[in-house]
Amino acid sequence: MKIKKLNDVYMNEVAKKKIFKTYDEKLKSYITIKSVIKMKDDCTAFINGKRVTILDKDYAILEYTPTNLNYNVRVFFNDKGKILEYYFDVINKIEIKNDDIYYEDLYLDVIYHTKNANGCCGYISLADEKELINAYKNKDINKKQFDMAYNVALKLMDELKNKTNKFVKRKNKDYLKYMKGL
Repeated sequence: MKIKKLNDVYMNEVAKKKIFKTYDEKLKSYITIKSVIKMKDDCTAFINGKRVTILDKDYAILEYTPTNLNYNVRVFFNDKGKILEYYFDVINKIEIKNDDIYYEDLYLDVIYHTKNANGCCGYISLADEKELINAYKNKDINKKQFDMAYNVALKLMDELKNKTNKFVKRKNKDYLKYMKGL
């Protein structure tokens, strides 16, 4: 199983950043915002056949790390404060060490690309199924974790289709609130 340190995820291309973290009792979630000040490399992805900048100077990543759900969600904002995508890592559990958040990644990811990213429509994709299958075959995860990863991903995709995911429904509310503190 991969262990990821929250403050390091999607930061390889970033040369300088500001990070703010808090805990929201009502959401039962840590909220972390990473504001990009300077990049050292491009961070792009092909979305719907078009190369899109996912992270750049003056962009931000807002992350929700719920303590009661088996996923971490990253919300990518461009330099105009528009949401580009929601990236859900399916996880086994989180752990707090020395005030840093770590999570056990279960390989499977659900991505909700917004119209702001691709210019035409929002759509949902499932990523890294082969990684999940290989992790199970290599005994990096057990059958219970394998099944849980699929169940969490299916539930997330259903919430996204039905517009019921509580973090997506927040839109840019927390981005606007916490960017002021950086």
